Amino acid sequence: MNKNGAVKIILIILIMSALLTSCTEEEYRASKLYRSLTSYEQVGETVTLKNKKYNRVYLTEEAQLDMSKVEIYNADFDQAVMVEDSSLALLNSQVLSKTIAITSLGKETIINAISSEMASYGLFVLDVSDKALFTGSNLKITNLSENGSGINVRSEASMVINNSNVSVKGVGVETDAIVSISNSEITSSSLKFYEGASVTLTDSRFYTDHGLLLVDNLIENKIHVSLNLEKVKLNTTYGAALSMIDAKASVKISESTIGQNSKNVMSLSNSEGTLTLCNTTIEGNINTDETSSLNILLKQESVLIGQINNENKYNTVTIQIEEASVWELTQDSYVRGIILKDKTLNGIKSNGHTIYYNTKCATNAWLNGNTIYLNDGGKITPAN
Repeated sequence: MNKNGAVKIILIILIMSALLTSCTEEEYRASKLYRSLTSYEQVGETVTLKNKKYNRVYLTEEAQLDMSKVEIYNADFDQAVMVEDSSLALLNSQVLSKTIAITSLGKETIINAISSEMASYGLFVLDVSDKALFTGSNLKITNLSENGSGINVRSEASMVINNSNVSVKGVGVETDAIVSISNSEITSSSLKFYEGASVTLTDSRFYTDHGLLLVDNLIENKIHVSLNLEKVKLNTTYGAALSMIDAKASVKISESTIGQNSKNVMSLSNSEGTLTLCNTTIEGNINTDETSSLNILLKQESVLIGQINNENKYNTVTIQIEEASVWELTQDSYVRGIILKDKTLNGIKSNGHTIYYNTKCATNAWLNGNTIYLNDGGKITPAN
């Protein structure tokens, strides 16, 4: 960390400890607060701590620790809290670190954090890996650095958090494992889900620069991302709300609101994906490259307002429209296949635009290679 960063973290430490005085790092290290902090290490045993202050907590070999109203200020170690094959219950506590706030690893590791604050200047605030389990409620998670991320869950670990707030300038959540987030709010550059991830987002709000990224897993040999959004609000400033890059993924969106300034709902690059909308209206475009494929299912009165591959004219998307659902076009569109449960064609509102389909796709056998003219001036016609 550079000197300016060190001064910032020390300032925050002093403010949190009610010492409203600015100082250099050297002055902090000479302060009474710094000299009073000690490192707590526990090997095995079951211990309860309350109203304590430390500069580090380290648990190992099946230790069990209950901490409440504990303050941890770390300026010296790789993490403020390390839990390895042990259990930690954290209640009404504060963890502030110039590096990672909490690291948990090992299949025997369980952390349950309630009504606590965690802040970091490190690569992540929380790092959960190697089959560890982290659960949390009413948490405030903040990364104070310019590029730092919030939560990293990898290597068959699991995380369940609710009623929490994450605020970072980097990636909000990064995972190839199991993550469930409910009744929470995350502000970040993006959320990144690697192949192998199974992610459920419920009753939550996400404010991002670059949306949700579903990407290849370069570390572990895993081949699929599963993402389920229910009653979610997702806002994206730049680019697509959902991006698949070198990945296989399935996305289900139910009763949610998806907003993006660029009017792009989803983009695919060298990817295979499915997108299912349930009781959801989304306005924006779908774009894929020629090496990708996407199956879209509109069901339970869902509405997609936008074009598909208008610019590149690739026939790589198949769209299935269930009864009472609608695809409303905003421009001419190019698809591989069209499946309509309602043979009256009420599932398509063309607004005078044309849908070009692939005659070689068996899904389109019902069209017999013909052009179908729609009531509102558009048509479904074979692509050249």
